[in-house]
Amino acid sequence: MQHIVIAGGGVAGLEALLALRAMAGRHARLTLVAPDPEFVYKPLAIAEPFGLGHAHRVPLTRFAEEAGAELLIDALEQVDDGFGRARLAGGATLYFDQLIVATGGRPVAGVPGATTWWPGGDPEVYGGLLRDLEEGYAKRLAIVVPPGAVWPLPAYELALMTAGEASAMGHDDVEVTVVTPERAPLSLFGEDVSLAIGEELATAGVHLRTGVVGEMDGKALVLRPGDERLDVQRVFSVPRLLGPAIGGLERDDEGFLRVDDIGRALGADRTWAAGDGVVSPIKFGGLATHQARRIAAAIARGLGEVIPDPGEPVLQGRLLIGDRSRRLRGRGDGEAAPLWWPAGKVAGLYLPRFLAEHGIAPHGAIEPPDAGVEVRRPLSTFASPEALYLHDLARQFKSSDPAIAALGRRMHEFDKR
Repeated sequence: MQHIVIAGGGVAGLEALLALRAMAGRHARLTLVAPDPEFVYKPLAIAEPFGLGHAHRVPLTRFAEEAGAELLIDALEQVDDGFGRARLAGGATLYFDQLIVATGGRPVAGVPGATTWWPGGDPEVYGGLLRDLEEGYAKRLAIVVPPGAVWPLPAYELALMTAGEASAMGHDDVEVTVVTPERAPLSLFGEDVSLAIGEELATAGVHLRTGVVGEMDGKALVLRPGDERLDVQRVFSVPRLLGPAIGGLERDDEGFLRVDDIGRALGADRTWAAGDGVVSPIKFGGLATHQARRIAAAIARGLGEVIPDPGEPVLQGRLLIGDRSRRLRGRGDGEAAPLWWPAGKVAGLYLPRFLAEHGIAPHGAIEPPDAGVEVRRPLSTFASPEALYLHDLARQFKSSDPAIAALGRRMHEFDKR
């Protein structure tokens, strides 16, 4: 019986854990390692500051018990693939036959000097802005998508919800602007999505500035290139992500792990990686769970099980636009939903089923809505001119967040060991 270790208690790690129990349970002893004892499920976390939704916290013990796995609350720090051993932050050494690294990315300031907020962050951070809007202290707001590894959708959700909230308050003079390096909104999702979200923003009265990088100069927001100063009173940004920089594994200069087409860590025989912590042009929970299933299937086949390859990871879902398929409104309107189905940003097979069967996900969360713009894009299609442009832009406008320098020092220390 092989000892399979899954490092990470997010969507990729839990999908891998549940998939391995289903695919290779009789051949595997499973151990889940995670630094936090809870999984944060965010079905409507984007609406939390508006009093319309909240994040759920689920103890990892529930997943471990379901999978018959041992649970260790600790963090993966370094891997020796040749000897099949992993060092944990608490000092313990864990031996494995197979290791799946699903530790995710680390959010840092998207725009240093601006306020960084994302679904699952402190709702009071954005709630303070909403109170200022209600009392008339703030009239002009920018929401910025930074260059680099990001999940941009929350910026558009925040903009639309804020515009709706201001309208519900009776303030018709509030200006909300989305600033993004993308050449078109959500450009990596395809032309149909870009056109749809552009129309949605225009209908809501949200301004859009594309193809520019927002940087703070004191309290002013400056758009590069061109040095235009945007006349706003508040600046919010979604975070930029850094990779986990696990020692002993190949990674890029921002710590993201390099993997091959099926998810095996480059230069490794028994270590795999999935999710936001791997090199990828886009970070998305549905891609992470698909990556995890593909790895689990490959491991199960290596153990003698007849398991088909789930195939190339695909970004799949639906952009919910228009009054008939989406309601993003201010407090008192009675209902709210994000722009993207599935609502919790968790598309997968095993994890969504577990959440629904255990009463954590709302009823019907697995069934897609009829309306909206369908998206189905294999990961390989993201190697587009737009993706290369955004990659080059990220290298040109490297984050000045102190975590970047700390990451560089940490990677250097690992390499010396």
